[in-house]
Amino acid sequence: MGGTRMPFTVAGIRLKRVLREKWGLISWLAIPIIIVFLMSLIAGTGGGKMTGRLLVTDHDETGVSQFIIGGFSQGPMAEIFTVKQVSETEGKALMDDGDASAWIVLEQGFGDAVLNNQPTKIKLVKNPAQSILPQMVESSMKLLVDAASYVQVLFAKELAVLKPMLETQKFNDAELVILTLGIKNQIERLEETLFPPQLKMVEQQVEQSVDEATNITFALLMFPGAVFMALIFSANSMGLYIWDDATNGVIPRLSSTPAALKAYFNGQVIAAALLFLLIVFILGLLGGLYFDLPLIKLPLMMLWLTFSGLVIYQLFCMISLLMPTAKSAVIVVNATSFPLLMLGGSFFPMETMPTWLATIGQFLPNGFLLQGLKDWLIRAEPMAEALMWPFVLGLVMFSVLWLVNRVLIRRLIHKV
Repeated sequence: MGGTRMPFTVAGIRLKRVLREKWGLISWLAIPIIIVFLMSLIAGTGGGKMTGRLLVTDHDETGVSQFIIGGFSQGPMAEIFTVKQVSETEGKALMDDGDASAWIVLEQGFGDAVLNNQPTKIKLVKNPAQSILPQMVESSMKLLVDAASYVQVLFAKELAVLKPMLETQKFNDAELVILTLGIKNQIERLEETLFPPQLKMVEQQVEQSVDEATNITFALLMFPGAVFMALIFSANSMGLYIWDDATNGVIPRLSSTPAALKAYFNGQVIAAALLFLLIVFILGLLGGLYFDLPLIKLPLMMLWLTFSGLVIYQLFCMISLLMPTAKSAVIVVNATSFPLLMLGGSFFPMETMPTWLATIGQFLPNGFLLQGLKDWLIRAEPMAEALMWPFVLGLVMFSVLWLVNRVLIRRLIHKV
């Protein structure tokens, strides 16, 4: 067998085995597709906007209480929250079942307390199973409370005139005019503070470039990490195949000729590269069409993912070859895969992780390679800035591990 042909022959044999054992390849492709599809459903249709349910129990039923609640029924908040008026019993039952993001209770006399500048309470119950939406409700309520406090201070005289009208439901035209003029005069006195001179805005339509940032959704953030998940699973199995060849006598027979052993390992690398290219071609094409990614970016994205898979493959090969037995290699390689998946942004996007966990994840090989891809593909950062340093680090890591693995594979004959 010629020295130049042997790596390709070994690669062909390895790929035939993978295709023959088709369920492994199917699982590597199916798992990322299922995860991204489920994330799309969870995030909801229409661009993955968050939606929540807000329960309101209004014991006061005055204009003031309705004004507080009305802030969630208009503007941007209305696009996120569905407001439902409930009784105390119904509200408690729905919150216990986890069917709402938050529950607001306004006590009787709330409106009078606000108008008379007296203490009052707003009860807020948050769903502990959610984090973002309940926090949005709490922040909005704090802003409304602060706004009410400023109104009490700035328009104390006007509120004193308005209060009897609201209580008796009798509105005198003269008093309304005086009230309106008082509010107008107060706003004019505060105009220099509240409404400073604005910058002049000039509208100019610009042509959108191809590299404009894509509409970022949770499912889109999950997509590159899910492809990395397929690469990690396949690199895991490919790294362990070398132990199968060792136990079957292939490695000992080739070890008599060092060049043959080197050609064998290079063939494994070629097989891994071709397998990764097949996986990322299928997943990348499906993801690109589903998320409407720029077609011009897909070829480079596929090459980057294939390169990333080779870096991860070399890492798994080193871990596998360092183990004393095939059984221990399986245990350790599998145990290494899950921290890489968890911290490297495959199970959860790093954007949703705590800062300290995301920082750890970016030091992992799949972490910094994934982050560079996201910065370029999703956030539309310049390619040189987003990919240069991840590529350099990945290339150095691949080269060093490739040299180390060529040494370790020769020592494998003493372990079988």
